[in-house]
Amino acid sequence: MSENLRIAFAVVLILVVGFVGYKLIFPSDKTVPLLVQAVEGSVHHIDQNGKRATVSPGLILERSSRIETQADGRAFLALGEGSTLTVDQASSVRILDVTREGVRIELDNGSVEATVRPERGSLGIVAADREVIGRDGSFAVGVNAGGSMAVETHQGSVEILGVDSLDVLEQGERLLLLSDGTPRVAAIPESLLLEVAWPESARTRHAEVAVRGLTDPGAEVRVGAAGRWTTVVADASGHFEANIPLDEGSNPLRVISKDPLGRTSEDETVVSRDSEPPNAASFEVKY
Repeated sequence: MSENLRIAFAVVLILVVGFVGYKLIFPSDKTVPLLVQAVEGSVHHIDQNGKRATVSPGLILERSSRIETQADGRAFLALGEGSTLTVDQASSVRILDVTREGVRIELDNGSVEATVRPERGSLGIVAADREVIGRDGSFAVGVNAGGSMAVETHQGSVEILGVDSLDVLEQGERLLLLSDGTPRVAAIPESLLLEVAWPESARTRHAEVAVRGLTDPGAEVRVGAAGRWTTVVADASGHFEANIPLDEGSNPLRVISKDPLGRTSEDETVVSRDSEPPNAASFEVKY
């Protein structure tokens, strides 16, 4: 090998080693952005300064910004490398961090569904002082106004932080946390339980009626009549009760139960109120 060739080879080797060493010591700070891929219905973005605007696809979400969906809205977020996050109806999330290692968001209310691929890093969802971390798979997290939280793992497993005696939720399992913080782990249900004990008689003279039933513990239950709604939260056994005022005449009654992940179940009936006393003249007295 000639002297010039040896020198050229040495120079190339030095450049290669230097480049590799630089990358190891000073890794690239390039971070895959978190952006809005698509929207349905009414969805709003609130930036770091509190400015509110309607969301359009292509919006890059910065740290501390928020996404809020209305009852008819959903937002589909792309995290990069095949990882996605869907913000369901009537939900609010805040972006905590977006780095090369992953994404963290805070779920204020409502529910989200996530698919995570390891190439993008982890996805952490903070809710009710707990955190759910997914690294490879799909899962859903939800919280409601009653203080209940639910997590379901549809593929893979997730790490759970801040829950006593539970570190990992396996595939096909659901975690339910009521306001007392006691974890309940069971298989993911096919549907939301709802059994309503309607009044025995469809006619009454009373100004209100008691509607009782059984559903998932911690579920929000809305009971309505004549356009008026009463909301209660099912207790730790799943029981609920609501006293509903009645108008004179026919009153269609409707019960809607909703769990923290947005799963619903409903039932309905009709109760008639007749508060008029019997007409004494209509009675025939016989001797």
